[in-house]
Amino acid sequence: MPRRKALSSSPGADGANFPNVALPVRVLVGWDVSNTEAVEFAAWLGRSLPVTVQVMSSTQSKWSKSLPKASKGRKKRMKEAQATFDTRVEKALKEHIPRSQWSEDVSRLVDSKDIVRSLHETANDFGADLILMGSRAKTPKGRFRPSSVADEMMRSCPVPLGLAPRGVKLSKKGLTRVTYAIVLGDDPMEPDFSGLDYATATACKLGLPLRIIAFSPTAYEKHTSAWNEQTLGMLDHARDRAWELAAEFAPEACDTFDVTSSVSAAKSWKRSIDSVKWKKGDIMFLGTQPSPQFTSVFVGTLEGEFIRYASVPVVVCPHAAKAQ
Repeated sequence: MPRRKALSSSPGADGANFPNVALPVRVLVGWDVSNTEAVEFAAWLGRSLPVTVQVMSSTQSKWSKSLPKASKGRKKRMKEAQATFDTRVEKALKEHIPRSQWSEDVSRLVDSKDIVRSLHETANDFGADLILMGSRAKTPKGRFRPSSVADEMMRSCPVPLGLAPRGVKLSKKGLTRVTYAIVLGDDPMEPDFSGLDYATATACKLGLPLRIIAFSPTAYEKHTSAWNEQTLGMLDHARDRAWELAAEFAPEACDTFDVTSSVSAAKSWKRSIDSVKWKKGDIMFLGTQPSPQFTSVFVGTLEGEFIRYASVPVVVCPHAAKAQ
């Protein structure tokens, strides 16, 4: 099944193909035997949105033993590995996700050494709107540390990439608030606000408040007055843009659309993020930097460091000009 078109063909909504409440959001979960955060992330989304979930892994993943090179023995071992994978996936899904939200082919094991490529191909075959991955093992609770696969996916994901912090606690009510993060360095150049369309579409479709926060790892008093003025102007621009997008996505909801903006600057990413109040129903959207080397998601150095301290689920969005 080919991936679906974006919700809107208007210039301001190039990448906003999430969420479409008329159709289930097709969610591909990258399986990790060491934790179930990605599965729980999918279940959490399913409390607010119609979803169809598929779980994918590769025969080269840690839980799977290496297959023999001989084609005859390999076929038998692949069948055994698929059966083992089916059992593990179904056990995890039964605990978290209603069967009505399972895809017809809910567990897919790919015989490949290239896990990232397998994820790309599976996402395309499944028509995924979103790929979800959890943090690597031995990560402090409430923080995100990418595995080698997640790290590469952050630089080459063809669709929005959802990242779940280790041991994250999620609201039983589903999503209750949307945050759009602007990640700033010492020179706050005006971003193109990629990802703001996804964040605004989610807030509008679900009737949730949207807050736009500019994060900096440098304390307020260390910034110049010019930096503060530029940042506040940037937030005004972002807030105006959110209103424009809301008028495109859901004009009937504009009367109740709630958008606020603020700056969170502290002497580290950890303090900058922790100084903001977070709830169990929060989801954070993050834009990406355009790059001639990558044609989809590209997480730069600032964003990569920022994500490591995220305490709520994050959706990293492709650059709007490159979104498919």
